[in-house]
Amino acid sequence: MTEFQEEIRRIAEEARKRRSDNGERRTKIADPENIREIKDAMKGFFSLAGQGVKAYNEFSGENILFIYEFPSELLTLFLSLPGRRMGFCIIGLERFVFFLDEAPNQILVLGQKKQGMGVSGLILSKAIQLIKITCIRSEGALIFKDNTGANLNPEDIVKHIMRWVSE
Repeated sequence: MTEFQEEIRRIAEEARKRRSDNGERRTKIADPENIREIKDAMKGFFSLAGQGVKAYNEFSGENILFIYEFPSELLTLFLSLPGRRMGFCIIGLERFVFFLDEAPNQILVLGQKKQGMGVSGLILSKAIQLIKITCIRSEGALIFKDNTGANLNPEDIVKHIMRWVSE
């Protein structure tokens, strides 16, 4: 083991000892039903968007779109969103799309454009709401609705988002 790894091992052991001396325990808290519902919906959209990004890049012949999942701690720290939140973004050459869960059963999809600022770089436009999706579990399946109550197909949503982010 290298000196670096040995020092990291000692740091980890000291932290574990401090936690056990203080009686701290890490336990997994069961999610309420409505939290599991939104987590399932977000995981589904992340997976579907990932497939879309992969297909787009494959058929375009270059890596133009990227997808990144946000750690819940990042959402808490930087966006001041409390609780175990979920989110991800799709990044294109000129646009970003953010999928964020909203308690208790909604997904907020925001879009933002990059704008040229001459030679000095890029600035971002103000984020706009592209769609707000309500998730409802019915007979074991998730149903998605827009703000008018109309049913939505997740694949159609992702296709529209892919078109928007790739413009």
